[in-house]
Amino acid sequence: MVKNTPHLESQNFPAKAAVVVDGGYYRKIINEIGISSVDLVSLTDIICTPAFRIRTYFFDGKIQGSQSFHDGLQLLDRFEVYLGEVLPRPFTCPSCQETVQVLAQKRVDVALAVELVHLATTQQIDLIVLIAGDRDFIPAIETAKHAGAILRLIHGHPKTVSNTLLKLVDEKIELSMDFFKQNKIKHQRKKALRKKVRGKPEEEKRELEAEIETITTKIESILTDLIAKTSKEYIPLSRIGIDINRIEPKWKEKTHTKHLKDLIGLADKKFKIETRKKHHYISTTKKISTEKKVIRKEPTTLDKFLINTITEYFTDNQTKSISLIQLGILLHKKNPDWKKKFEVKQLKTALQSLGDKLMFSGEGTSLRIQFP
Repeated sequence: MVKNTPHLESQNFPAKAAVVVDGGYYRKIINEIGISSVDLVSLTDIICTPAFRIRTYFFDGKIQGSQSFHDGLQLLDRFEVYLGEVLPRPFTCPSCQETVQVLAQKRVDVALAVELVHLATTQQIDLIVLIAGDRDFIPAIETAKHAGAILRLIHGHPKTVSNTLLKLVDEKIELSMDFFKQNKIKHQRKKALRKKVRGKPEEEKRELEAEIETITTKIESILTDLIAKTSKEYIPLSRIGIDINRIEPKWKEKTHTKHLKDLIGLADKKFKIETRKKHHYISTTKKISTEKKVIRKEPTTLDKFLINTITEYFTDNQTKSISLIQLGILLHKKNPDWKKKFEVKQLKTALQSLGDKLMFSGEGTSLRIQFP
């Protein structure tokens, strides 16, 4: 007969716990769940069960507009907040090779990993509850486990977290709307129009609501048509962006939104969003019959033929530009006689006739085409 070890016989193990939070990842998962605010004391107490939460360590970057949130955290019971710098750094897209400036946290991940190891090696606690999804924390987790601490991972949808991280930890809990409801954790769901229309004059409020309804209805129509044509339940959000930019180029000004995902969120009853490998896909809540696949008819005008070919390439390859040579090959594959049909001598001349519908960069064989 195998005897129980002393710590398993005791009902007080694990007795003490600490919560370590990657602020950027925390915001990402509650945003995807559709929650705007959470009772963080209740949440961190519950995810430590059956242990007692000694302290919560919240690591984040100094993000513009988040000072009041961070100040509020520091007033909560047994919360410590560490703020690192957020600085711009260059990022080159692997698909289109375009370089842009993105904001990145400095020293935040390192500070989090150091605290993780410190808590475990000083044996202050029995259980470390980590809210994170980055594989960069794996060395710190391995060290903490070797020191004898139990590692419990709190994460969002599995697609938002490293598979290696999921396999390495001792325990894991997925945060979802059901989790908040089942554990009776106070939270506030995002509302369709939130603060965008609150406090505005009634006439202005009605106008904004009407614009949002009009444009999201157009998006829904585009989406429904694409689902019916492709027989796919979800369509890349980038494809919807290309189409709505062509139909409603001033949709951002009209709806007071900067990103298409934000606009979709204002009409969340119409749409469903799913994230796959950092790319967003969208579907509709309507029931659409996709049993009969619609056969696409070849466009009857040169403009439509060129624009449709470029749009399809951008969507299929998750990119924003195409070279003149690549486009010529694609057009020939679609219709070897397209130049004869549309009476075209040179592709470059045909593209320039589209005016402000396209943008060009580079020269000669390096010429690339993209949408404005």
